[in-house]
Amino acid sequence: MKTIIINNKRQQTYAINLIKEMSLDGSMTVITKKTDMNQTAKQRRLNWLWNHEISISGLGQDDTKETVHTRAKWQFARPILLRDSETFGAIFCGFEMIIKDYDPEVKKRCYMEFSRDYISCERLSKRQRAEFLTDLQSYWTRKGVNLTDPSMQGVDLNKYKR
Repeated sequence: MKTIIINNKRQQTYAINLIKEMSLDGSMTVITKKTDMNQTAKQRRLNWLWNHEISISGLGQDDTKETVHTRAKWQFARPILLRDSETFGAIFCGFEMIIKDYDPEVKKRCYMEFSRDYISCERLSKRQRAEFLTDLQSYWTRKGVNLTDPSMQGVDLNKYKR
């Protein structure tokens, strides 16, 4: 599946040529829809683009964008939520107490399940999401992954820095 956001002449030309090259045998479907252009939606799109780029990089433990996202929530969103949310901190403390005596391998699985099921980037504010994305970008670019420049996606992460 390919998503193209028509936000300049080049993208429009690309989409037109992509459609022109499609065979007329009914094997392809083109869907158009309005694109949410608010800052949070742009951040969300950038996050999933980066998750994909990381998953295909061959680095790290994860080979799908979903598992990259789960691990990123643990690594980058969890510290933000622990710092900024007393409620999350209390829930996480309870979770840690429950699994404290588990085998290390079982703990690792529990951490990823907790991350997948109980850490939500959707609940992050724009500022927190910008911090999350900045930390994610910094970590993976230091590892050598060539992530898409946020400004090319219309996202200004510096706008929300403290």
